[in-house]
Amino acid sequence: MQNNVLMPGDTAGNYDKKWTKTFDLTFLIIWFLLFAVLLFWTIVFDPDLFNERAFFLRAGIKLFIMMVLALAGGMLCRHYCDTNDKGYITTPKNNWFKVNYTRKIQHFAAYLVPLLSPPTAPLGILPHLWESLFVLFMFLVLIKPVREFSTFFMLQFNSLDRIEDRPNTLKWIVLGNILPGLLIITVFKQLFETYLNLPLLASIVVLTVAIGDGLAEPVGTYLGKKKYVVPSWNLKHRYVRSYAGSACVYIAAVVFLLLFKHQFANLKEFWSAMILFPPVMTLSEAFAPHSMDTPIMMLIGFSLLFGICSIF
Repeated sequence: MQNNVLMPGDTAGNYDKKWTKTFDLTFLIIWFLLFAVLLFWTIVFDPDLFNERAFFLRAGIKLFIMMVLALAGGMLCRHYCDTNDKGYITTPKNNWFKVNYTRKIQHFAAYLVPLLSPPTAPLGILPHLWESLFVLFMFLVLIKPVREFSTFFMLQFNSLDRIEDRPNTLKWIVLGNILPGLLIITVFKQLFETYLNLPLLASIVVLTVAIGDGLAEPVGTYLGKKKYVVPSWNLKHRYVRSYAGSACVYIAAVVFLLLFKHQFANLKEFWSAMILFPPVMTLSEAFAPHSMDTPIMMLIGFSLLFGICSIF
């Protein structure tokens, strides 16, 4: 099993396979199916949403911001790393700079940028789903035929293409991370808005995952002397994590609970969350499979916080 342990910078594969025989084609079909279903749902149940031009304009601006951040990450990768003739990063394993760091830029953007909505933004599950579809579109334009045709999109792909994830980078980030993460956020934001009337508390989970888990990898790489391994979600490889990186999740959970203290309905809710939420989120990150830690952390974190606020 030791030979199956992949360290940051270890090469796990390449992109020689024809794109129509990979997840890229599946992703393309899935996105358009989701678009068709969401369009039909909106026309039938909430056609007035199409009159909310400001909402769709904001969604477009958020998409633009995410693409610019990804582009900046890709340019940073190109500055410190070499590329092959197709534009893919060829970072030596011993290079101090790794794509693992810039990937976190998109990690932050995909979950944090959609939170930037004014109080007047339309509520309900449909607006959340439309924003999620916009986020997925940012990754859709990174499928192989698009990115290899355009340097603009290849740069964005460079910023998330961890060498140890190849050739499953897009598959794992979409199926194992972004798509389930966005669905979980959508459902629980609706629950926090509708049943608890505490919509801002949902931000604690999103921020803890985005910031805490986002910092775990770079902090663990530089400061994490004590390591442990976790499996990938397909169980073919194992990946290294560190105790220092996991500690970032604990610290982030405490910080964001304190920042949102006054959003809790009472002190029982707050102190119960302060006791339970940080260690549970830390253990969730520590034991979750590689590339599936985000949705697992969100599911557990949202469920715990919702339970606490429902009981007290």
